[in-house]
Formats: sequence, C-alpha cells, structure tokens
Amino acid sequence: MSDNKVKVLVFSDYICPFCYIGYHRIEKLKEQFDLDVEWQPFELHPEIPKRGLQIERMPFIRDYLEMALMNVKRLAEEDGLELKFSDKWPNSRLALYISEYARKKGKFDEFHILVLDAFWKEGKDIGDLSLLLDLAVSIGLNKEEILDYIKTDEPANKLKEALEKLGGFGISGVPTFFIGDRIVVGAQTYEVFEKVIKKAMTS
Repeated sequence: MSDNKVKVLVFSDYICPFCYIGYHRIEKLKEQFDLDVEWQPFELHPEIPKRGLQIERMPFIRDYLEMALMNVKRLAEEDGLELKFSDKWPNSRLALYISEYARKKGKFDEFHILVLDAFWKEGKDIGDLSLLLDLAVSIGLNKEEILDYIKTDEPANKLKEALEKLGGFGISGVPTFFIGDRIVVGAQTYEVFEKVIKKAMTS
C-alpha cells in the first residue's frame, strides 16, 4: 500500500445498483491504495412514493430496463456479487436520513453496508422505517434519538447540499467519485479507478 493518502468523496444512493457495485470496488481498491473515503447521500429518485413503487410502474421503457439490469448483473458478476432484485423499488430518503445520524455517532460505515446488503443481497424494503430502525439498533444506535433526528431539517439539508454540489458540475447521476481533483462517474473498471488514483497521488 502506498504512503500517499488519497481523498475520495463518493455520492451514492442505496437503491442504485451501480452504487452497490461501486462500493465493493472502492473497498477492494482500499486494499491496494491508502484511501480516505467519505460517502455522501444523493437521492436518486425522490419521486418514488414513501410506500415504494412496483418495478413495472417505474417510468422506464421496458427494453431499456431489461438492458440496464443485464448490465448490472454483468458488472456484479465481475466482482463475485449476486444481487437479489426486488419487485418493489423503495423510497431511499429515510435510509439516507438515518445514515446521517449514524455518521454523527461514528457508525456510518457499519450502517451503510447493512442497508446496502439488506436491499441488494436480501431484497428487503429499505424504505420501511421499522427495518431501518432494527438495523440501526443492531449496531448500538438509539431508536428514540433517530426518530427525533429525522424530524429535523439537518438530513434534508444534507440531501439538498449534495444535489447542489453535483448539479454545479452538471452531474445528475450516481455513483460519482471525486478522487483528488478528478471526477469519475459510474461504476467504472478497476483500471480506470487505478489510473485516476495514481494520478491523484502524484498531483
């Protein structure tokens, strides 16, 4: 591992399959490079109702959706990941809100992977508050404090800040990686990440 620490800022959403793949790619890259990784929230589909939405009702052309899912499965297989696609697309806002509470308590990384795995490995509804609270409590977070926190303006403001930051670069999708002074959009290949990281190390 190199002695040169590289700052990596990642914007992602729990319901984005490329973000799940990107998470695992960054984790693997951390074994090779000294990376200081910070995950930031981005609500990819705020239009999804709180109760979620059945996949077939999502506003996508069916052929496009099938092609996208095939691409996701191919990328996941490259990393040895087996994704479980739910029939229901959840609203991710509460998960993003509670992740911010977990960050304040120094438990972000633990909560982050629990939510990702709950959706992409187990096919659970991560829009369900009771599920999210169970995950949070399982790592020692306080249920009542969480319920109070998500009623404040702070987590909503965090989402707004992320949207404005990416919008300022003309970016509307995730995952987006700020690596040093460079930007990588999407779950790119390891070769792309390695090249950008090495350039950042010499900047």
